[in-house]
Amino acid sequence: MKNRWVVAMALIGAVGCTHHNREEHEEADEHEVKMSINNIPDAARQTLMRESEGATINTVDYQNWHGKKVYEADATINGKNWEILVDANGKLVKKGLDTEENE
Repeated sequence: MKNRWVVAMALIGAVGCTHHNREEHEEADEHEVKMSINNIPDAARQTLMRESEGATINTVDYQNWHGKKVYEADATINGKNWEILVDANGKLVKKGLDTEENE
């Protein structure tokens, strides 16, 4: 009887961990998709290139930002890392110094 209890608890734990890890992975995928700057709408690409002031942008993150779908790129301008967000129509949503220490 005790062995059944241990097996049952182990199975519940394994199922719970698998479900939890899948949710985390799906959530990360849902919020951010990396893509080439060449694969985003022309208007968004033009705005990112203009706002990056000539800095090279190779990848763009397509993500949900405050309920809005945006394209986000990082650009080094005058030695500082800037975060630039635009919508699919090329409207500048946000441009600011990236203060995240791990980037």
